[in-house]
Amino acid sequence: MGFTQGVRSQRSSRLFLLVACLMVPSSVPLAAQVPPPLESVPEPLVFAGSDDYPPFQWHDDNGMPKGFVIDLQEAIAHQQGLKAEHRLMAWDQAVEAVEAGEADVVALFVSEEREERFDFTSPIYHVAHGIYALSPDSIQKDPSDLSGMRVAVVEGSYAQNRLRENPSGGELRPQEDIRSALLAVAEGRADLALVAAHTARHVIGQSSLDIHQVSRPFWPKAYAFAVRQGRDDLHAWLEEQVGLLQANGTYFEIHADWLSELEWQPPTWRDNLRTLAWIALPLLVLGGGGYLWSWSLRRQVTRKTRLLSRELESRRSLQGELEYRLKHHMLTGLFNRSAFISKLDGLVEADPDWSPTIALIQLVNLEQLITAFSYQVALELQRAFGRLLEAQDFLLVGHFGSGLFAIATSKPLEGNDIVVRLTEPLNLGSLDLDPVYVVGIVNEASLEEDDGADELIRRGILAVAMARDAHRRWVIYSTDLEPDIDDLLLLQDFHRHGTRDMFLEYQPQLEIETGRVRAAEALIRWQHPTLGLISPGRFIPMLEQAGLTHWITRWVIEEASEMLRRTALVASGFRVSINLAPQDLMEPDLVDFIAQSLAATMPARSLWLEITETGFIHDPSRIRDVLSDLHVAGARISVDDFGTGYASLSYMSEFPVDEVKLDRTFVGDMLTNDRHYLIVRSTIALAHELGLTVTAEGVEDEETLQALVAMNCNNVQGFYLSRPLREESLLAFLDRDMAEMLSGATHSKE
Repeated sequence: MGFTQGVRSQRSSRLFLLVACLMVPSSVPLAAQVPPPLESVPEPLVFAGSDDYPPFQWHDDNGMPKGFVIDLQEAIAHQQGLKAEHRLMAWDQAVEAVEAGEADVVALFVSEEREERFDFTSPIYHVAHGIYALSPDSIQKDPSDLSGMRVAVVEGSYAQNRLRENPSGGELRPQEDIRSALLAVAEGRADLALVAAHTARHVIGQSSLDIHQVSRPFWPKAYAFAVRQGRDDLHAWLEEQVGLLQANGTYFEIHADWLSELEWQPPTWRDNLRTLAWIALPLLVLGGGGYLWSWSLRRQVTRKTRLLSRELESRRSLQGELEYRLKHHMLTGLFNRSAFISKLDGLVEADPDWSPTIALIQLVNLEQLITAFSYQVALELQRAFGRLLEAQDFLLVGHFGSGLFAIATSKPLEGNDIVVRLTEPLNLGSLDLDPVYVVGIVNEASLEEDDGADELIRRGILAVAMARDAHRRWVIYSTDLEPDIDDLLLLQDFHRHGTRDMFLEYQPQLEIETGRVRAAEALIRWQHPTLGLISPGRFIPMLEQAGLTHWITRWVIEEASEMLRRTALVASGFRVSINLAPQDLMEPDLVDFIAQSLAATMPARSLWLEITETGFIHDPSRIRDVLSDLHVAGARISVDDFGTGYASLSYMSEFPVDEVKLDRTFVGDMLTNDRHYLIVRSTIALAHELGLTVTAEGVEDEETLQALVAMNCNNVQGFYLSRPLREESLLAFLDRDMAEMLSGATHSKE
């Protein structure tokens, strides 16, 4: 009965169109939910960083900030007409400045530990680490085994944090910056330096240090801009600017300017001349004994050359792997979404008169496979299905993740064409499984001048959604599938006004043992100024598809918490149940907000969180971790609409669940449907054995209430008890004596 439930009409499914076109923030700010306007960004925008971290950022001979990251920061500020201020200092001081609010942004390696303190943008570069020593004999030194070594690292760096979290046996010697770490090795104060490879090569070359890289590059890490957690407006704005840099080509222009500094370069003739002079001087001094000495030196030069060749080979291998990962889905090796769109755009540009045909294919039985077999079987099915697609004569084949595949061909397709070609059992070792899928076809699509391949993909996804909701094997795209103007108006108004026209109603829940109403479910309503009262079954699926439900969830939690405090119901032990969509639990900011709201609500158990049964099947490991954290924070978890999905109570017992809510589908007709009656009775009994309470939804008559009392159901909810009520009506309803309603049921039980 949660707000994620409802009839997902074909009309609402058509709204996939709007995910792409309406997620761009409106010029009119949301009521507390819209991405930040430019006025909320500080000016000047203060960037902190290291004063000795070439080629990314450092002070030149004139004391001016310089580097690849400096140019990116200037471009970000310039494209919005802002002034950038670059404060370069010791590395650990730069990080502390952002945490203390003395600076706004700092460029950091992304790590799990730092994600607890900072919000990161998309990566702006990838940097590997290396191990450096005086002697080149320590080839292939493993960073996981540094036993007995004094290891120089930069204070506050990613390397220091990782070695602290995963001790490797070495003694860490923190230094102010990479130059200091390398000097510690050169001066004998450390045996090894474990630092970022790009900057280490620059410092070694600039300072003519006789230090060698003794390992292959490792720990390739994303390098991104970071802001202190809690500055959501600045983070959203900064993420948008990073994307804009790439979209308008500025990022690639800056990268090209710094390419010679960022990429490894072979030794120049000056480097070789310097090496030859270093070899020649001892030969002149030693005179007649120079043959043996020169042989030794030649061997050393050969070793150095071999090391440099290995480093270059490793660098090329790493670069190739990164480029491959950027273009391919790692599960199947097929083109990912961005690469597929890029390739398709290239084909269209090469022949503007060509009208491609594409098909989106969605595997729909992955959840059942996870439940019946395992997550690994679902992965193997996707791999096998990808190989089956590759074996066909399609121009392009892609895998977008979560069982969604794409193909492109030059010939029109019919649904039967694809079904015939792809209907064969897939061998998964000890299993032979038939893939179950739906297909969305876009035949000989004609694109407008401003459209690209991503528009074809959008149309295909829309056709897939229609096929899935209509329980059809395939759907061919037509303009009739596009959403109507009223739905477009609703989404536009939500972007402009947020939850301004929304309000909450509360449906009471009767506790059978005490005969008291001690709980209610919060239900959202939308009173649109022109369209009137909008059904939740219409706008909830629409906002889910647009990825906007987390804004509603946040608002419902705020409103319900405030109602509990305002009415003093929290002091009486009254609780309110709030519905969460599965994707809400994937939003780290929203989960943090829920935890904070629980901490502010005394007691925390006054807020119960309802999640639909099918929500537990999406990424179960992640859902389990998130629910465990919320449970520790004081939340109580209900499984909503139980019985409508594929999970069992034994499966639910693996999660921190406190309550099961029986779906109205079974409760409403259980007195006339023997099968539903048995399901309700057995579910209540098994739930009690597992230590769970049970709430029955959809109780609409006295006979159903009597039957549930006889089954020892804990709580009931439905129109027989009360329809959803506004706050004032709820308070009046709580004063009613429910004993008379329960008296007949109690006598029946006796």
